[in-house]
Amino acid sequence: MQKSNWYYAEGQQRHGPLDAGQMAALVKDRIIRPDTMVWQEGMANWALARDHFDFASGTTPPPLPQAGQSRVPVVRRMRSESASAGHRDGQAEVALHPAPPRSFSQAVSVSLTRYFTFSGRASRSEFWYFFLFTILIGLLAGFLDGVLFGYSWDDEFSPLSNSVSLALLIPSLSVGWRRLHDTGRSGWWIGGFWLAVMVTGVLIGIGAVSGSAGTMGMLGALSGLGVLVYFIVMLVFLCSKGDPGPNRFG
Repeated sequence: MQKSNWYYAEGQQRHGPLDAGQMAALVKDRIIRPDTMVWQEGMANWALARDHFDFASGTTPPPLPQAGQSRVPVVRRMRSESASAGHRDGQAEVALHPAPPRSFSQAVSVSLTRYFTFSGRASRSEFWYFFLFTILIGLLAGFLDGVLFGYSWDDEFSPLSNSVSLALLIPSLSVGWRRLHDTGRSGWWIGGFWLAVMVTGVLIGIGAVSGSAGTMGMLGALSGLGVLVYFIVMLVFLCSKGDPGPNRFG
């Protein structure tokens, strides 16, 4: 088994992502059985657990060491309402706290897969690696705009750059939303930031059109200062360590 993200299914409920050591622990505890459906990043489709884990010997490899980590799945057993013969007496729910760290490729894959997902949690590495990805892909799009279409960096419109920015807007918002959840804060902090930016832009625009350097200009300056303070606060939140245990968001 490789150290990668695994998922397993119980009925219609999906659990994960889990690393190889955590999956091995669930196999050992018989929470994952030979006929349990599992999936790993890179697999084309779901497969039976017996095709990827050793059930014959009754033993499993020990959990893989994780640098700086001591987290294990938090498993809660719930009594089944029906005591049908031949079925287990309970179900298992697995939760990882805080959100698992990601490599660059994992962060990009997870963020794009969870394009419209504003629930759950995202680690610092997941957020900042995806942020780096948006910068790199934006630079590449700008370069191609210049090579293919003759647009320069200061043009207000360039087809590839604008298309990339539009395509990455939603996943950027959703991963930031989940990053705030990981710190125990509401994702609406992001909404408040963009609202403050829009209000500032409107005030500056009205001041420029009216030619007034008086009250409207002062309000624009104060709003700009407020946006700067808000930006610093948001930066601190997004760089904060995730809650070590469960919070109201997961």
